[in-house]
Amino acid sequence: MITFNKRQISILALALSFLLIAGLIVVREARKPTPIPDYVASEKSGQTSIVIPEGASGDQIAQILFEADVVKSARAFFAAATAEPRSQSIQPGSYRMDKRIPGREAVAQLLDKNRRLMVLLIREGERAYELYDELNALKFENSAIEETFGKKVLVPGFGRVKLEGFLFPATYNLIPDDDLESIRERLIKKFSDVTREIDFVNRAQTLNLTPYEALIIASIVQGEGYDERDFGKVARVIYNRIKNGMPLQMDSTVLYALKERRIAVSKRDISITSSYNTYNRRGLPPTPIGNPGVKALEATLSPTPGDWLYFVTVAPTETRFTNSYSEFLSFKREFQRNLKAGLFEGRS
Repeated sequence: MITFNKRQISILALALSFLLIAGLIVVREARKPTPIPDYVASEKSGQTSIVIPEGASGDQIAQILFEADVVKSARAFFAAATAEPRSQSIQPGSYRMDKRIPGREAVAQLLDKNRRLMVLLIREGERAYELYDELNALKFENSAIEETFGKKVLVPGFGRVKLEGFLFPATYNLIPDDDLESIRERLIKKFSDVTREIDFVNRAQTLNLTPYEALIIASIVQGEGYDERDFGKVARVIYNRIKNGMPLQMDSTVLYALKERRIAVSKRDISITSSYNTYNRRGLPPTPIGNPGVKALEATLSPTPGDWLYFVTVAPTETRFTNSYSEFLSFKREFQRNLKAGLFEGRS
């Protein structure tokens, strides 16, 4: 039998205490979170471009950035994105980014609209040929653009139509693999989604209009209205003129035929021979005269009640409506004075 004296027992107890303390330290250290590998600002080096595909999750974006050496680890980006509520608004598309940057800086760069590459912006009222210029600036060939966007296509609820009016105004983030056909289908899908949401086809028919006729009217409303708050009144003027058998006499349709954007038309302009000249022919032009936004679409379906037959934008912030021709002429003279005084400079 082994026996220990008091001194040996004390030493043994002390050794066991050290072992216990060491064990606790090991357990405590093991439970500490592993530091997230992350670059510091001074390590920034060079630039690259990355592509975030449609529907990418936060984990997938983090992995894309890690593989491109934008961040030191996927965890660095994911942790920074989790801490930044605005990261939920990161859009798919192509981005120019710095390499070897902290995760929080990667989040900030993805939220910086100036770092987006291949962004296609279609503004309310933009015309199809103006879109061609923007696609050309994105390095697509003119002949290919005309071939893809110049022919008739089938749009649900509207039949086989030319694309003017169906290229819905929005910001589209493109990626390098996008071709013209996929871009075209994306624009049409956006139009279909929006018009389905507001029940455009059925509501147009309740107004005794074909959906295409309603779209033409919406494009004129967009082209004529200076202020979205007046869209409903502009639509009502169009309906009242059609009901009374009057020509529409809309400057926007003439300017569409001329492929120009100006504040006013001249006597020479309104004498041109064109199916879009609503000064010398009754009824609607043959196609939309641009691509209307949702406000113009809604105003066309729900015009403001009124008996107006005329309107004049007398100043950039003021459009006046009337059913009196003499009052219309008074408004027109006021507009001409303000135009001569330069109130409309820089506007079209």
